[in-house]
Amino acid sequence: MRQGALGFQRQLSAILRERAEIKVYSVSPFDLDERRRAKDRFGGDIVYFLNDAACQECERLGLDLQFLAEISDDELPRPANSGCGIARAEGRYRVIRKSDR
Repeated sequence: MRQGALGFQRQLSAILRERAEIKVYSVSPFDLDERRRAKDRFGGDIVYFLNDAACQECERLGLDLQFLAEISDDELPRPANSGCGIARAEGRYRVIRKSDR
């Protein structure tokens, strides 16, 4: 099932409250320079960065995600926003892009 960014964000919010090891970051909507860099690099206005635990949970839930890249934590946009306000976690992150439709 295809879903837009808002529906995807609602599902992520529920997951983030349940499992602390899941980390999902996005570029701040107020940082226009970081948004432009993410769009230039990954080709989308709405880009999420998921750690391995988040990817596994999305697979378990049957969410249809297409990963664009894998990056290290030092490549995350600065400052990266956490979906639930938790400090950044080190590791590898997979990048996905969601449309707003």
